[in-house]
Amino acid sequence: MDWDLDGRLDIIVGDREGNVYYFRRLPAGGVFLVQEPMVNVAGRPIEVGLNSSPSVVYWNGDSLPDLVVGKSEGFPGGLLLYMNEGSAGQPVFNATDTVTCGGEPIPLYAAYPDFGDMDGDGLEDMIVGNTTGRIPCFINSGTHDEPLFVHYEDLRADGEVLNLYTYVRPSICDWNQDSVPDLLASTYEGTVRLYLGIPGTGMEQTEPYPLPGISLESCANPVRETLRPVIILAADTRVTTMVYSVDGRMLAEEDHGQLRMGTHELRIDVGRLPEGVYMFTCAGAGDSVSGRFVVAGR
Repeated sequence: MDWDLDGRLDIIVGDREGNVYYFRRLPAGGVFLVQEPMVNVAGRPIEVGLNSSPSVVYWNGDSLPDLVVGKSEGFPGGLLLYMNEGSAGQPVFNATDTVTCGGEPIPLYAAYPDFGDMDGDGLEDMIVGNTTGRIPCFINSGTHDEPLFVHYEDLRADGEVLNLYTYVRPSICDWNQDSVPDLLASTYEGTVRLYLGIPGTGMEQTEPYPLPGISLESCANPVRETLRPVIILAADTRVTTMVYSVDGRMLAEEDHGQLRMGTHELRIDVGRLPEGVYMFTCAGAGDSVSGRFVVAGR
């Protein structure tokens, strides 16, 4: 995006500490960037807690780039709005607001926003990656100058709700240049998946990938002593399960040994974990699958 409106693409990026950085592209020599001071609000660096995820959007139709920033903590709201009150080439942010849907803050954890016209009505809609693995699309029911979100729909692939069972980072693009929005989605394991939009639907996607080597059939919740995910293997393979905190720290690892092709119920001891929400990843057959579980009171 062109942050300073000089005709060259710049980079806006968040970090682990919750700040927002601006890298300005220089006018000569290909893609050369210089790091500018951190993006400020009311004269101080933006700080949203942990894992800031900024997305540049022209929120109010004044042709000045604004910011919507996702953050790790979803309560009471996981998305913050910073309106640009400066001038072309000199963004100024004086206040912090909360992005809402139906008048209420959007309680998504590890929120990762992006914007695009997903339903073909000429208005910018908002998709938000998060810890659930699903990708809700918040439909803009307002105008170019006053966006309004009153409902959302989870994006679908091949007629089913798209669920990657882990942290998901989506980005809207036009991959095959057919003027229909496509979707790139990265996951916690480091994979990037492509979903091609179907003309005339705006919400349906297709995923041109073979069947996974390992898939998750179910995982009972809540959990007290033992996590028992049920997986399906496409081939004989060695399977390992890793358990993570919601901020990405690995807390446990279990080697299940060599398992045969088919369905298996795994057992992972989580009796030492305190109450809360956790993530797990099962790896095998050159693939991996993730899910979320809740440790309840004993």
